[in-house]
Amino acid sequence: MKKQAAFTSVEMIVVLGIVAAIYLLLTPSFQPSRQAIGEQQFWHGMRQNWRAAQVAAQVHHQSTLIDYCPETQRIRFTRDDHHTYLDIPSTLEVEPFDMIVIDDTGYTAPRTLHFASRRHRCGYLMKIQLAWGGYRLEKVPN
Repeated sequence: MKKQAAFTSVEMIVVLGIVAAIYLLLTPSFQPSRQAIGEQQFWHGMRQNWRAAQVAAQVHHQSTLIDYCPETQRIRFTRDDHHTYLDIPSTLEVEPFDMIVIDDTGYTAPRTLHFASRRHRCGYLMKIQLAWGGYRLEKVPN
């Protein structure tokens, strides 16, 4: 009877050990990219929710309340008793701010919100504009 070539259990353990070592070596290198993606998703979500609030004011004449919840590390958008939450990534720190109101005409009082990124070692100033209710984001060094 002819023997078939196959892996022995020792060879299988060695191969699994090599695969595990490669995984452990590569996993930490993906952490910075995950953090960068988390910050990008936060800013994208902020822009998307802010625009939705502007559209609700202009088209449906609905006001939106925006506030920061430090306990949950979220920003909450409230319109007609409907809440939308935006999670703040662990790499961003938010300086607490008073509630922002985008009223039913689209008006927002001007102000500046401060964010600090531990990942990029910089700050962000979110400057809310008068009248048209938009904002611009400025990156500033720490």
